[in-house]
Parts: sequence; structure tokens; C-alpha cells
Amino acid sequence: MRSAPQGEPVSVLDRILAILEAVRESHGTTTITQVAVITGIPKSTVSRLVGDLVRRRYLSRSAGGVAIGLRLFELGARASTPRRLSAAALPVLAELFNATGEHLNVAVQEGCDMLSVVSVRGRLRPVPSRAGVRVPSATTALGKAVLAFTEDDLVLRGVIGEFDPGTRHSYEKELAGVRAGWVAIDRCETFPGVVGVASPVLSPDRIPVAAISVAGPVTDMDPRRVAPFVRHAALALTHRLALQVA
Repeated sequence: MRSAPQGEPVSVLDRILAILEAVRESHGTTTITQVAVITGIPKSTVSRLVGDLVRRRYLSRSAGGVAIGLRLFELGARASTPRRLSAAALPVLAELFNATGEHLNVAVQEGCDMLSVVSVRGRLRPVPSRAGVRVPSATTALGKAVLAFTEDDLVLRGVIGEFDPGTRHSYEKELAGVRAGWVAIDRCETFPGVVGVASPVLSPDRIPVAAISVAGPVTDMDPRRVAPFVRHAALALTHRLALQVA
């Protein structure tokens, strides 16, 4: 690999990062020429890479040049979601634990899995999941609660794409029921002997942000009894997150 003259970034990744940093440091809009001067990257290369970044929404183009695009803001918002969720969820989880005494989780979707962000131990031993652990979206109440409200066909296909037609039809019917009642149930599908009840946490424009769940032993936790508590907790968390944005 050749050496970079005057500190010019060599690899494609280095060049892309240098361009993004130069645009960010402009605190507004900058030009291709200015980016080339700041980074030491040939102007033709900057123009080509900026074009790719604009197409992918990492940068946006205007009459004055280029600026940071919406995709970077979206990624930044997603990175802060676990921290915001944790802060907003704690009082909600305290109330839910007092009402149920069972194992609680708040989780976000990551690919075909749900990633636990906050977990509160209940009666279950061993603990079925904890913060930082992934569980499958397809079978868990957490995953069903989110999938029922997602409008991303790629996500849905990734989860149910390999289902046979009969299973897919039954699953889609179950998700329709979740949308109607705002409650999803996992009847020992993920962990033997463990029943889970979950409800979605939505953004102001009804995009699923996370889900909150209660899990307990199938022998003596009635999903119908805890469902209203879970639904109330999810609505409370939805409201708290909306206030953070407002």
C-alpha cells in the first residue's frame, strides 16, 4: 500500500471518515473543494465518495454544498436509545414489579432478535434473560409485541421468511391480535415452563421503539391477570419517552 502524501488518508474507510469529520467540523454546509483541502484527498475522489454518502443519506446536498445527513442523526438516536430507555423505564418497572413480583424486561429489536436493555429479577430461577442478552423475536412476547407494529417488511421477512405457509398464516393472525389488544404472549415457546406477556413501547408516530414484558412460571402466572399491568406499563413508558422528545 502506498504512503499518503501530506497525511492524505489511504484506505477507503479512512477517507470516508475524514470526509464526514470535515463536514461535521464545518458546523453547517461546506463544499467539495473545502473538504478536499481539509482532508488532503484529491477533489475527484472527494466528489465520488460524497456522491455515495449522499445516496445513502449520510450526507445531504444543498445549493451551498454538503452537510451531515439524516442517516447519521438516525444512527445517533438509535445509539442513545438504551440510555434513554433505562432512565425512563426505571420508575415504570418499579410500579410493574410491585404489581406482579415477576421477572421484567425492556428490550429493543436488533435484527431478528430482541436485545434486553433493562432487566428486573422476579421469582424465576434460573433467570430466563438479563440485560445484554438476546432472545429470538419470533417466539418471545417481546418480539411479537414489536413485530406486530413494525412497518419494515425487511424485518418481518427476516423473522418469518422461512416459515411454511401454514405457520406464516397463523403467525400473521397472531400479530393481528397483538395489534388489536396491545398484548403479546409467549406460552413456553422460548423457555420451557416460562410464560411471557409483553406490550409495545411506541414513538409518537407509532413506530415500535421497544417492548416491556413480564415473565413467570406457567404453573401459577395467569397471562390474563398480568396483561393489564403490562399494557399500562408500556403506555406509561411510551408517554415518558414522548416527554423526553418534546
